[in-house]
Amino acid sequence: MNRKNLKLILLMIVLFAVAGIGPSKEPEQVTLDGSYSSCDKNALPTDEKEPSVPEKEAIIFKKFQIEVRGNPQGVYMLELDLKNPDLRVFPALAKDRIFGFEYLSETGKRYNAAAVVNAGFNYEYGQPSGLVIQNGKILSGRIGYGRILLIKNGEAWFHDSEFKIWIDVDGGKFPVDRVNPYPEVPGILVFTPEYGPTNRIDKSHSFCIVENNRVVSSGIAESETQIPKDGFLIADLRTEKSPLTGFQAGQEVTLFFDKEAEQGYQCSGALVKDGVNVAKNEDPWAGNLGIPTPRTAVGLKDKNTLVFLVVDGRQPGYSIGVTGRELADILISVGVTEAAVLDGGASSEMIYRGEIVNRPSTGKERLLASCFVVVY
Repeated sequence: MNRKNLKLILLMIVLFAVAGIGPSKEPEQVTLDGSYSSCDKNALPTDEKEPSVPEKEAIIFKKFQIEVRGNPQGVYMLELDLKNPDLRVFPALAKDRIFGFEYLSETGKRYNAAAVVNAGFNYEYGQPSGLVIQNGKILSGRIGYGRILLIKNGEAWFHDSEFKIWIDVDGGKFPVDRVNPYPEVPGILVFTPEYGPTNRIDKSHSFCIVENNRVVSSGIAESETQIPKDGFLIADLRTEKSPLTGFQAGQEVTLFFDKEAEQGYQCSGALVKDGVNVAKNEDPWAGNLGIPTPRTAVGLKDKNTLVFLVVDGRQPGYSIGVTGRELADILISVGVTEAAVLDGGASSEMIYRGEIVNRPSTGKERLLASCFVVVY
C-alpha cells in the first residue's frame, strides 16, 4: 500500500471517530434531582402500581399507663373511623326504653356490639337528661345545659346552641316543647313508644294520635292516652286554644329538627374547644371537676374521627383518677380538638369485643340508663 492510500485510510478512521459513527444507542437522561433515567421504553415499568396508602382501621383500641401529678393513671381509648361504611355509632337507652337501667354488657349483647361506652346523665327513673336521637328518631329533646354530639353521613360535630324540634302539619309548623317528659309539663309534648304504653297524664288534656305520619284521631282525653306502636302521640295540657284541637284525621304530620342528624346525644360541659383546654371546676351535671375521680369523655380528632376515652380512678397503686382539666389535657395529647364530659365515677366503663377492658371503681358493672354503642 502506497503512502498516499495509507494517509487516506487514517484520515477516514479519524473522521468516523469524531462523527460518532457506530452502533445506534439511545441517549441517557439525568432528571432534575440527579437520578439516572433511561429513555429505553423497555426499561420502564408497565404494570407496577403506585404504592397504596393503608386503609385506616375502623376501630382502634388503646390502653396505656401514664402519670399525672406523680400518680398512676389507667387510660382506655377507642378511636373510630366514621368514614367506614360498615361502622355505626349511636346512643342507646337501657332496654331501649325511656325509663329503667341496664348493665352495659347486656346492651352490648342485644346489639351484638363491637364496643360499648357509658354515656351521660339521667333523671331519677332513668329518663335522659337531654337530647337523644337514635338512627334519625327523636327519643328525648334538648333540656338546658350541655354540648350536643351530632353524627351524619360519616361526619361528627358538637352543637352548642339551641336545638329545636318542630311538628309539620300540611306544610305549617309549630315547635315541640318536650319529648317524652316525666312528669308532664305545660306545652306541646310528643310521646314515642319508648316511653311506654301511655303518656301517663292522668288529667284532662288535648291529644293527637299519629300513625305512619297521618293523624288517626284527635280530641280531649280525661285520663291517660295510648301511644301508638308505629307512630307517636302529641299532647297538650290545654284543652282550650290548643293547636291540637284543629287537627283532622288524615292530615300529614311529621317531626323534624333544626339540625339534620342521624345520631345525637346531649353530653355535659365542654372539655376541649378548638384544641384548647376549656374545662371548668364545676359542671351542672358532672359536679365537681376539680377532684380526681374516674372520668369518661367523648371527643373529635377531626370530623371523621370520633374518640371515647375512659380514665379509671379511686384505685391507689393502679389509677387515682383525674380532674376535668387533667382529662382535657390527656385528650389534647392524643390529638383531640373538641370534647365534652360524660358521666364518670362508678359509671365509667368501656367494653370492647365483649370484655370490660377498664376497671370500674367498684370492681363490677353498674346499672346505667344510657350508653354509646359501636357496631362493626
